Amino acid sequence: MKMLKMTVVALAVALLAPVAMAQDANSDVAGLYATAQAEGQTLPEFVGKITSLKTCNPKLAEKVIEFAIEQAKNDPALVEEVLRSVANSCVDDDTLTAFVVGLGIDPTVVTKVRQTQTAGGGGGPTPANPPGGPGVGGGGGSGSNTSSSN
Repeated sequence: MKMLKMTVVALAVALLAPVAMAQDANSDVAGLYATAQAEGQTLPEFVGKITSLKTCNPKLAEKVIEFAIEQAKNDPALVEEVLRSVANSCVDDDTLTAFVVGLGIDPTVVTKVRQTQTAGGGGGPTPANPPGGPGVGGGGGSGSNTSSSN
């Protein structure tokens, strides 16, 4: 009988732990967003910042995007802004589509946003300008046998 009770308790913990962790993750993201709002960031800016970090954490980015789409789901324009702010390199289109479908939003919005980004050259943060072209002059670098036309 004692073994049965321990099994039931273990099963209950195993079943309830993921729910508690998901709730903690959502409250963590809500806390991050509250901090971002206090700093003056909009929802799309917050999503863009999280998904364009140099060391992107896809799990965190997915939680942030899911949270943001949930917050914006009643405002189609805001949903599009949020999706536009997601860095392509961090979260793929299939994941974005799954989030919008899960919230009852038309999945073609993801395709529409991505096509607009491709056509307009958008799609996340702007990369830094490459360094200048090759230098001119300078010689061989050995310090000897150089000539100057001056």
